[in-house]
Amino acid sequence: MAEQTLYERIGGVNAIAMVVDRFSDQIVKNPKLLKNPALAAWNKSGQLPSLKFMRTLWLCEQAGGPFQYTGKELGQAHKDLHILPEEFDEVGAEIARALDHFNVPEREKGEVLAAIVARKAEVVGQPA
Repeated sequence: MAEQTLYERIGGVNAIAMVVDRFSDQIVKNPKLLKNPALAAWNKSGQLPSLKFMRTLWLCEQAGGPFQYTGKELGQAHKDLHILPEEFDEVGAEIARALDHFNVPEREKGEVLAAIVARKAEVVGQPA
C-alpha cells in the first residue's frame, strides 16, 4: 500500500483550511509584521478572505491534494510588499504556531514548513 500524501496525513482540505484561517488571522495582528507599511496597508484592504482561499489552495496542492493553485506566482504576488527575510521568518513562526494549535504531528509540521521555506527566495523582496 502506498504511503499517504502529506495532504491525507494532515487531514485534507478542512484541516488545512483551519490552519490557514488561524495563521492568516494572526499575521494581520502581528506587531512585528505591522512595521512593514506595505503589509499594514494590505491588511486594511479587505482582501483577507480571498487570500485565505488562495493560501488554502496553494497549501493543498503543495501537500499533494486534489486542488490546483490558480493564483499569481508567489514572487509576483509579494513583489509590492517588500517583505524582509525576518518578516518571512515571522510568518513562518505564525504558521508553526497554527500547526501546533491544531496538534499537527512533528513530521507533517516539518514538511509543511519545508514547503514554505523552499519558496523564501520568491517571496522576500528588497525594501522600498
